[in-house]
Amino acid sequence: MERVVIVVKGEVQRVGYRDEVQRAARKLNIKGCVENIKPYDVRIVAEGEEKDLEKFIRAINIKRFPIEVESLDVKWDKATDEFEYFEIKRGPPEEELGERLDAAAKYLFRSVQLGEKSVKLGERSVA
Repeated sequence: MERVVIVVKGEVQRVGYRDEVQRAARKLNIKGCVENIKPYDVRIVAEGEEKDLEKFIRAINIKRFPIEVESLDVKWDKATDEFEYFEIKRGPPEEELGERLDAAAKYLFRSVQLGEKSVKLGERSVA
């Protein structure tokens, strides 16, 4: 068992990134946690088999709207076996609610943009 501590920089807060990290960890049987760190980054502590951690690192290097990972600072160490599962460490409820609303607004705005683009493409094909 190995351990990685990762600091992720980029558009990774208020965009649903921690949920994506948790989803990837569960699929790969990784234990640990993910949390926002002030002011803009995310910290991940993950433990598992080396091959699974390597897949995990690739999986969390997300560049898909609205998430845009710019860099991953990865430090390897020996596992401590302190985790039972992978969890999101959350902040105060009002901060978390604000983050969810911000993420929803970004997705809604993007959906409107794509809808307008589709209408324009449709209008061109009719002419």
